[in-house]
Amino acid sequence: MTNSEALQAAILHAFEFDDKVIAEAAVVGREIELAVLGGHPASVSVAGEVVVNHRDGFYSYDAKYLDKHGARLELPARISAGDLARAQSLALRAFDVLEGEGMARVDLFLREDGEFLVNEINTIPGFTAISMYPKL
Repeated sequence: MTNSEALQAAILHAFEFDDKVIAEAAVVGREIELAVLGGHPASVSVAGEVVVNHRDGFYSYDAKYLDKHGARLELPARISAGDLARAQSLALRAFDVLEGEGMARVDLFLREDGEFLVNEINTIPGFTAISMYPKL
């Protein structure tokens, strides 16, 4: 959303469906994913990158599940050794802070300024033909 009028209209529309609405700032960047396997110490995979080719321009449900060419995992991600080390450290730290056990997929955003942001930790990652965790 690029203007305040459109944002206001979208929020008002959302309130037609519920009495609580969450809005968040857009993060422009690359989606980097890592697999973490718990243990003492936990271990972390190489990084993969979700590359979106879908017409809506983002990693939507359609891009992931309905359009077989909507997204792909670039493995390994094309990032520097330094960025890989930072991503792995952040994934392990997030897993540790949230007291992860067993396994998890940690999804990060790599912003254009080089900063990593934790997007989510998937504590029950999938194991289908398109799942990222087993590929990582």
